[in-house]
Formats: sequence, C-alpha cells, structure tokens
Amino acid sequence: MRKKYIVRLTQEERQKCREVIRKLKGTSQKVRRVQILLKADANGPAWTDQRIAEAFGRRRETAKKLRQHF
Repeated sequence: MRKKYIVRLTQEERQKCREVIRKLKGTSQKVRRVQILLKADANGPAWTDQRIAEAFGRRRETAKKLRQHF
C-alpha cells in the first residue's frame, strides 16, 4: 500500500533537524519528532511507519500523524 503522506525534506531542513538533535535543542518531544522525520524522509532512509514505531517505541499511528502534519 502506498503512503498517502510522504515526507521530503530539503537539504536545509535536514541540516536544521540534525542541528536540533546534535545540540538537543528544545524539548525531548521535539527532538524525538525531528528524529522520526529524518527517518521518514523519502530522500533519506525512508523508513516505514512500522519500522519507526519499533525503533522509537511509539505506535505506528504516531509516525503516520507526524507525516500528516509535516
């Protein structure tokens, strides 16, 4: 089944995300969301929602909703 919402980060967005993670800028929730977005990036690892859920200890729906909001 094809994904309805595909995350495509620009190089600049990827760099900002990595900076947030590296400096632990913001709340732990923000850092976790940024990590998920980087893994969901179609121009990067392009992980499935299921794989993201398993890796981060979240529900599959969490990854799906984050894709939707992005």
